[in-house]
Amino acid sequence: MKREERLLVKYYRLSLEDEADGESNSIRNQRKLIEDYVEEREDLRELGSLELSDDGYTGTNFNRPGIKRFLDLLKKNQVACLVVKDFSRFTRDYIELGNYAEQIFPFMDVRFISVNDRYDSSFQSSHDGLEIPFKGILNDLYSKDISTKVKAAKRQMIKNGKLCSGSYPFGYRKREQGEINRDGIPYRIDEEAAKVVRLIFHLALQGKKNIEIARVLNEQGCLTPGMAKRKNGSFGYGLKEGERSVWDSTKVLNILRDERYAGTLIIGRYRGKGVGSGKVEEMPEHMWFRKEMGMPAIILREDFERVQSLRPRGKRGAYKKEHHILYRKVRCANCGHFLYYKPSEYGVQYHSFFCKQPHLRPDSKCFRGYIKEREILEALLSMIRVQVQLAETIKAESKRKGKGEERQQAKKRIERMEKEIERKKGLKAQCYSEYKHGELTKEEFLRKKENIQAEIQVCQQEIQIIRESMEVQEDEKELVERYGGYEDDIKLDRDMIERLVEVIWVYDVGRVKIELK
Repeated sequence: MKREERLLVKYYRLSLEDEADGESNSIRNQRKLIEDYVEEREDLRELGSLELSDDGYTGTNFNRPGIKRFLDLLKKNQVACLVVKDFSRFTRDYIELGNYAEQIFPFMDVRFISVNDRYDSSFQSSHDGLEIPFKGILNDLYSKDISTKVKAAKRQMIKNGKLCSGSYPFGYRKREQGEINRDGIPYRIDEEAAKVVRLIFHLALQGKKNIEIARVLNEQGCLTPGMAKRKNGSFGYGLKEGERSVWDSTKVLNILRDERYAGTLIIGRYRGKGVGSGKVEEMPEHMWFRKEMGMPAIILREDFERVQSLRPRGKRGAYKKEHHILYRKVRCANCGHFLYYKPSEYGVQYHSFFCKQPHLRPDSKCFRGYIKEREILEALLSMIRVQVQLAETIKAESKRKGKGEERQQAKKRIERMEKEIERKKGLKAQCYSEYKHGELTKEEFLRKKENIQAEIQVCQQEIQIIRESMEVQEDEKELVERYGGYEDDIKLDRDMIERLVEVIWVYDVGRVKIELK
């Protein structure tokens, strides 16, 4: 893609911590600053522009929708220039900042501009070898310092029995801060969702199993916790707009185990793992803050205790992160969910997968029954063997034809064509000069211009043909690199599947579609 066809990306970011810094860091002010900067520079105004923003996201990692879109465009070579207010808007991780600014952007021919840092990668005078790493280190230290202070403040709030999270349990809604300050009660009952909670406990007291309760809730069309939060304008546990979820035994059990429904306020159950990790870990139970009748109860304490006696907790051993060979690779082609894995006590040849949706919803159109793990592995192995054989054929053909040398010749041919195009553009400009000085008539100028333009188009078409041929060779090269190292006697393992397989779609028993990477 030509540089003039690529995009100027204006990127804005505001984290929750930055909101405390005042108006200067707002998305609106970042946009104004960058737009004024671009407007003053003709070379930037000529580029087509795209705005990307992340409001309320930390800069310590790249787990942000806007930056993910930018990186996707970058991979497709569709970015000519990235403009940010300062380095910390792009990232506060100084290692990643240096990696992108000094290696990836130059390699991808992307101009990087940080307005407030007065940094423009196009001008040597603005490039100081220590500038980016030093400012990146300062931003990284700032993030860690803020994180430490925020965690300390939250720990103190928890000790004082104050809520420091914006989330709320299913069946409740968050109260206004003024109401919380008045009586210290953080939640109010959401009657619509509370009816579902009462129904779950009622069915449990009747002796219904978790899966039976889930089936009743799905038949009655009860909103799940995620769907209820989405309806109320909250995050919804990652559910996308319009996406539906169903009740299952795990969701039911989580509600039946939650003591908050009996009126016990519990704070500080989870904490963040580290700066920018985006992950949480459960704290030991003795570190939780508990307050009896600290929130309105949806069910009676006696009913909660009776349900616990009907569902005694088993001993929880240490969690072993051991997964089957096709872990998170097999999905239902109808609902898109990962299939459940069912090991068999009769041997590995009977291990199978099934979709849980038909067990939860009678109207589900997902396949019913169990597909053997062995059948999927045999189909996968057959497909990989075909790719390995194809890779060997391409490798032998490349060696016979000397494709490495052929590729170098193609690159040199493109370079010659590009130089020829520049030369012909110079001739076109010379013709125009001769016409302006009266050395050529208008008809002679137009004829020469048309001939030169036709020659330029021939060169451009030849370059396009060569590049398309080189892309085919790149695809072949990638296939050889991915599959060329395997022997005839291939044995599937977890690492190989993770490296080669994107997803396996199951339409029905004996009917699968495998997507390789």
